[in-house]
Amino acid sequence: MKKAAAWKLFVVMAVCTMYFTAFSRLGAFAYDALAPDDGRFRPGTAVGPVSLSGLTPSAARQAVAERVNEWRATAAIPLRYQEKQAELPADAFAFQLEESLKQLVDGQRTPLFVLADLETGLHAASSIVPPAVLPALDVKRLGADLEAVASRLEAPSSPVDLAQYISLPDERRPVVSEAAAAVSDAAAARWLSKERRAVIKANQLFSFGDYMKKAKADLSAEAADAIASAVYRAVLATNFTVVERYTSRMLPGGAAPGFEAAISDGRDLEWFNPNTTDYTLALRYDGRNVRASIIGLPFVYQYTIHVSETEKIEPRTVVQYDSRLAPGEQQTKQSGRPGLLVKVMREVRDGTKLVRRETVSEDFYPPTYTIQVRGLEVPESSAESNGGGSENSTPVEQPASSEPENDEGKEEGDKPGEGASAPKAGAGGETDTGGGEGK
Repeated sequence: MKKAAAWKLFVVMAVCTMYFTAFSRLGAFAYDALAPDDGRFRPGTAVGPVSLSGLTPSAARQAVAERVNEWRATAAIPLRYQEKQAELPADAFAFQLEESLKQLVDGQRTPLFVLADLETGLHAASSIVPPAVLPALDVKRLGADLEAVASRLEAPSSPVDLAQYISLPDERRPVVSEAAAAVSDAAAARWLSKERRAVIKANQLFSFGDYMKKAKADLSAEAADAIASAVYRAVLATNFTVVERYTSRMLPGGAAPGFEAAISDGRDLEWFNPNTTDYTLALRYDGRNVRASIIGLPFVYQYTIHVSETEKIEPRTVVQYDSRLAPGEQQTKQSGRPGLLVKVMREVRDGTKLVRRETVSEDFYPPTYTIQVRGLEVPESSAESNGGGSENSTPVEQPASSEPENDEGKEEGDKPGEGASAPKAGAGGETDTGGGEGK
């Protein structure tokens, strides 16, 4: 009995559900069939981003026109090439309202047709794109993308990157920066017997030390550092940001002050490419110098490097006494070497206009002290108390002090190295060390 009652209840509920579903569907169909057509658009009807649901054709035309005029009054599409920006005005677009409404399908979304004035777009692009690559700008593809942006009647979330519309084959990409450094090393000449290339990825860090390891460059420390110095000098004339750079304790022979970069002994040279396009680093050997070239799209600004006059820091003289030397006798245990302080500046120019001037580095090479060893001198009062002679005097000998060690400089993010600070230029004088009686 209970099972029969349950089945009856289930059948009743099923019949009721089917009845109400059919009634709602058939009722709506009957209303649409019998009700008079007032010409209003059904839900889901739209032109571009403008919803026309429930509007008559005349009201729909007015709604679309109002949205377009509102966008024209407030919008401008920003264009960008590297560090420079320009704006494409909204009046560069012609909206095809009548054509869009003719293609309108009731209950569906129809695109908002718009045409971009390519001449106006090219004029705006020419204000920020270097003339050398302006002919390579794909104006048609740029215009199609700009039309798609305008048809949405919204301001773009980010500027339109014009560099993405410039297509140049590798053989036509210009050298944007180049530098050289003298290298007289047979292993380096063999390694660079053919041109070496590395891709500097867009918006990424590049480690030259890692590249040398992957390339299996089995070179001496001097040759590796010389190649790194040439690369560093080429990087300085770009908009790349140097993140990590080391210098040596002493300026290597042949290296220009302010342009040295050391990668030997686990050190590295690393920089960041802030551009939206890749660049190529090319290394070649001309029989005397290694040449580092950076190849890619021209920079929007010109980067000029200026090195201040090298400031020499005179070494101090460290005096040591030795009882084995006769009074008044002296010997030079170590010849001093002057230190260097050099400041590197970079000027960023837009043609003849100075955009900014920035400090790249302050390189400091500490001096090496001069060490003099002198014989002990006996004061006259002591000599008179001992009968005018010095045979019975016994001077106390102290161990000679060793030469102070100089730390290697390191730069992080184009800043001078941490560690030792530079003494004032011309800081001379003598420092007495060792045993015996002071002079």
